[in-house]
Amino acid sequence: MTRSSTSEMCKLVTSYYESGQSQTAFARAHGISKGKLSYWVNKFIKEKGKKQAKSNFVSLSADPSTAPTSSRSMHIRLGNGVEIEIPL
Repeated sequence: MTRSSTSEMCKLVTSYYESGQSQTAFARAHGISKGKLSYWVNKFIKEKGKKQAKSNFVSLSADPSTAPTSSRSMHIRLGNGVEIEIPL
């Protein structure tokens, strides 16, 4: 196999995962080196990890006009017991 595009290799890596074969057997059957297949498998794993890492934050919003005037703050209680009070 000659120089491959990212989209071609994405399809090939998907096929590899669906095949259930070892990297060696799959690469041999598709005429590529095991090193090339391994490179692209690792590349897609890293890129997938980067995309997932971007979603660690949760957006919060508060409308101060609907809160009673006596309690103009937001309380956030974390799972470890830490409590944060934010004045609005």
